[in-house]
Amino acid sequence: MDDHRFSKAISWLTLLYFLILFAERAQSIVRVIANGSFFATGYDTYTDLLTTLSLAATVVLIFTQNRDFLRSLIDGSVVPDYTKLSITAGVILAGGMVHTEYTIAPIQFASYGALIVALILRTVENAPAAKSKPGLWYSLAYLTVYSMSIPVMYRSFIELAWLFHIIAAITALVLVCCFTMMMRRLLTGDGEDLLDAAPFLIMAILDAIVIGMRWNEEVNTFALIFAIATAAMFVIGKLVLRKK
Repeated sequence: MDDHRFSKAISWLTLLYFLILFAERAQSIVRVIANGSFFATGYDTYTDLLTTLSLAATVVLIFTQNRDFLRSLIDGSVVPDYTKLSITAGVILAGGMVHTEYTIAPIQFASYGALIVALILRTVENAPAAKSKPGLWYSLAYLTVYSMSIPVMYRSFIELAWLFHIIAAITALVLVCCFTMMMRRLLTGDGEDLLDAAPFLIMAILDAIVIGMRWNEEVNTFALIFAIATAAMFVIGKLVLRKK
């Protein structure tokens, strides 16, 4: 029998993630519009438009595709459709991975923290039925580190800034998709082995390009540290967990 003892807590933590990140992103866009800089440059147009669309799409998805999620906030016997909920979480995350004017990073991190706690509780629920409990918990840790390796798209002034912005935009979107797919697996009970080569190699290649292009302008230390940590966890996991 599936374990859903923390279903309501998971739903409320996920709602907290949505509300905090939505509020932070919304205040940025409102202030950008008030300042008249929405279409100031190509960079601003893309990041502000993507953020606005991600917020609008999140609202639509929550109220049309995630009604069971809304019911689960009140009724603990109702279990959300974790596939739809994961996709919605990924949609709003796409807007969080671009640096707009008036971004408040600490508030964003608070929202991500709520989501991670929700993932931990779901892992607790899935652990009793897991064939490999160490693999399940290791996958959770790997997913958390992987999420931190996604480089936020920043404005650049290097010689090929236009090319960097395009690559950075693609990188953020692609890696958010990879994270979303792995998160869905963890939430739906299929997260005992998230050490697939494709998401890891995509991260390694794209991070190397994005970090390398801005190396002489500003090193993205945060993304670099977590990219290295993700690589270390991937290799260790392959050597230790797969061997067992």
